[in-house]
Amino acid sequence: MGTAISLESGRGISGGDSVATATFDEASPSSNFGFSSQEAQHLSSLRRLATIDETKRSGSTFIEVLWILSRRHLAPPSDQSRCQQVSALFSTFPSLSKLHPLEDIFVNHDQFLETLSYLIGDNEYRRNDVSMEFLSSVCICDDESIPAYDVVELCFEMASISHYLLQENAFDDADGVIELMGMRNFSSENSIVQSMTNSLLEYAKKCREDDRHFGKYVGNGAFANSTSPMIADGNVTRAELSDWQRKVVPDLILCSLARFLRVVLFPPEYATFRQNGTKPFPTVRTSKEITSQITTRVKEGEIVPISSQIFGLITNGQTAGTILSAPVFAFASISVPKLGEKWYQIYAGETDGWTFQALENSILGYEGPTILVIQANSDHDRNATVTLGAYTASKWEKNKRDFFGTPDCFLFQLQPTLRVLNSLPKSGTRGGHYMYFHSNTNVQTNNPLRKDDLTEGLGFGGTVRKPRLFIDGNLEYCSVSDQDTSFEEGCLGLPPSNDPFSSMLSTSTYNIYSLEVYAVGDETSIHGGFRAQRQHRDIADATLRNARTVDKAAFLGDMRNGFIETKAFAHRGQVDGRANGYLKGPEGKANGL
Repeated sequence: MGTAISLESGRGISGGDSVATATFDEASPSSNFGFSSQEAQHLSSLRRLATIDETKRSGSTFIEVLWILSRRHLAPPSDQSRCQQVSALFSTFPSLSKLHPLEDIFVNHDQFLETLSYLIGDNEYRRNDVSMEFLSSVCICDDESIPAYDVVELCFEMASISHYLLQENAFDDADGVIELMGMRNFSSENSIVQSMTNSLLEYAKKCREDDRHFGKYVGNGAFANSTSPMIADGNVTRAELSDWQRKVVPDLILCSLARFLRVVLFPPEYATFRQNGTKPFPTVRTSKEITSQITTRVKEGEIVPISSQIFGLITNGQTAGTILSAPVFAFASISVPKLGEKWYQIYAGETDGWTFQALENSILGYEGPTILVIQANSDHDRNATVTLGAYTASKWEKNKRDFFGTPDCFLFQLQPTLRVLNSLPKSGTRGGHYMYFHSNTNVQTNNPLRKDDLTEGLGFGGTVRKPRLFIDGNLEYCSVSDQDTSFEEGCLGLPPSNDPFSSMLSTSTYNIYSLEVYAVGDETSIHGGFRAQRQHRDIADATLRNARTVDKAAFLGDMRNGFIETKAFAHRGQVDGRANGYLKGPEGKANGL
């Protein structure tokens, strides 16, 4: 047995309330359900204080009370200014008022430590399972179905407020909360929440079609192909929600409910939980923050302003990354580890120029993961925005005349319906067509037809003449199709036409109006990628200088020997032999004048 630690009675939040005494086994983490003794002590103290009647008479919600109590070292709960700030912040996220089951866990649940460990612990499978049960209890309807929009909106709002609360200067200014919340892009937020809702409903519809075909049991004593009451439009079952989360947005729980509870329950000094998923969401930055440091133009840590057409961000020193970008949340729900904490914009059409050469110069030589994001619309509906793109861990290579890259890549769509199409393994001669990059820029050839035998542009999947996702060499349009042998099947772009003659193999074309590329991943790979790009550019510059340097002696020799056609030395032949009044004839014989 390990050493038992007794938690002594302490002062309460008002100075007179004592903390309940409890005993934990320091050497046996299982006795604390994975929490350290310090963390378990903190939670038990928090539970005790949060259930005292006096702490709930201020009109604050239970969630607000928990956050205030966990930060009582910063300001006492009696600090009305701080309480008003917290209430103003939480009131901008109305979905959080639904989190009544959390209070029930603290007040009535005998195994509250165990339950919390499942909700915020590192066991992904247990965390997701218990979290789905928790979210279902928050949003469930009388028919035991779950409104898809409500549960997605709740996840986004938990993520958004936790992102804000993690900012070190979140409450420095009394009016800062209201001002910063006024910066939220509600149009973008609603669009992404609706896109994720569409994805959930689309997945549920497919599940029901499959279940109806096979007669699968769906609960309540009924089969999907029976005459049982239908689920209301816009609602899903708990099983459908869980399957969608697991297959489409595997990190949704980690970046929403788990992150939110960790932020609310644990102050920053609890390093264990800060390292395990309580860091702010990725921030979008310019690559100049890194590349300029090499030439000492920008100090380390200094934030360079950036505007993103796609992510809707204009960052400046104090407010950079304070408000969670809805598209960033969607990406984080797909994969937190792959994308990292900082994204560096290495190309944007609006600022770097709408030429393929500008795109080449921006991405070639960078050796690290990147995401390419496109915003486009259709000739048929200019108001219908499509946001899609690709992630790849491989570096870009020019004019390979074939596909390259590794299976560590995927296609995605953020709007109008969130989709993730993972790569498929190469099987014989099928598949393996992950990345394509071909340009006729600076191609040296005497054959004018050689420049057009391959499609000029950038793409993923498909074939060299018809990639699955393709951007043309003028950066004017992108084309997409729904099937190939290198990525999972799925619609990219607007929903398929109801035209009975339309085919799943058809290609849709969209007009590009925004194109951005970001360096993503961990700091080590990002800095290594930029160093490699710097070396690549140095080599390219040296090669260009050498190509422009002419060996003058060799040049003159070539001219004299006739390898270079010129009349510069013709006079020498004409005057050769004039000294004695003779000129050489055709065969070198002297002829008299």
